[in-house]
Amino acid sequence: MALFHCPEQKFGQTYSMASGEDPFGCLKLSSQECLISQDRRTVCPKCQLSRKYFCYTCYVLVAELEGKVPKVKLPFKVDIIKHPKEVDGKSTAAHAAILAPDDVTIYTYPIIPEFSDPSKVVIVFPGLNALSLEDLSKKQRGLPKSQDKPQNIKKPQATSKETKDGSTENGREEQQKETVKKESEDVQEPPLKRQRTEGQQSTPFERVIFIDSTWNQTHRIFNDERLKGLQCVILKDHVTHFWRHQRNKPDTFLATVEAIYYFLREYHDIFEGVTYDGRFDNLLYFFSFMFQIVQKSKQEKGRLKEEKDP
Repeated sequence: MALFHCPEQKFGQTYSMASGEDPFGCLKLSSQECLISQDRRTVCPKCQLSRKYFCYTCYVLVAELEGKVPKVKLPFKVDIIKHPKEVDGKSTAAHAAILAPDDVTIYTYPIIPEFSDPSKVVIVFPGLNALSLEDLSKKQRGLPKSQDKPQNIKKPQATSKETKDGSTENGREEQQKETVKKESEDVQEPPLKRQRTEGQQSTPFERVIFIDSTWNQTHRIFNDERLKGLQCVILKDHVTHFWRHQRNKPDTFLATVEAIYYFLREYHDIFEGVTYDGRFDNLLYFFSFMFQIVQKSKQEKGRLKEEKDP
């Protein structure tokens, strides 16, 4: 499928409807022509209910789009636990399940997946023991977290006295200085730079859990006994482009599919050790398309209002 790329823009910038800027213009997205040409509703091939692009309860495409929409392969499994009161048609979790069907599974609480090895599972939630992916990487390698400082190492005393093996204490001091310098560099060197030197780093998890609900509903799921003891992971701050904002919440509260996408981007930068090539961008395939539809609708309403009230 055709790809387009806009290197001048950075994804995550604030969208300006007046300027017409596209916050997704820098992503490598497959052509959305099949979505644009889908001008009528049809039925879900499973439940037979009326749908336009996909079924948000069965997580399948309508027949007309089968084989035309991209698929994304993820480096680990993603489990989405959806609050029972979360409206299916308003949730973006379905986007991930349809675009990455081999790796994403959605459960409706109180159903929670079973984990054969909880130590290989992380949950994206700001719990008390939450770590960023960068700090999780450092923990795996036995390095101090970002806020920790390397311990001071006492320098050896300088002397020119010759030892029994013929080397001088000054020579040994130089060797020790080099060792101390190297250890200090290992501690202070940014993870991304280090990994690009050493290559791909093994991942300390095999499954990632996301909770699909409003913030006020999230704690009920997170506090479930079956999720206790899992390593919590937090994302960096990213500005949402979701058109359904949570009331009185900051613009860093992401839609579910946005959170999954940003997790993958951070994971790739920290653990893969190679330049990002857009491999996960199509997770926002439906999200970016619907964003444009909403913005065009807002622009049209604004134009009509201006014509009515000059």
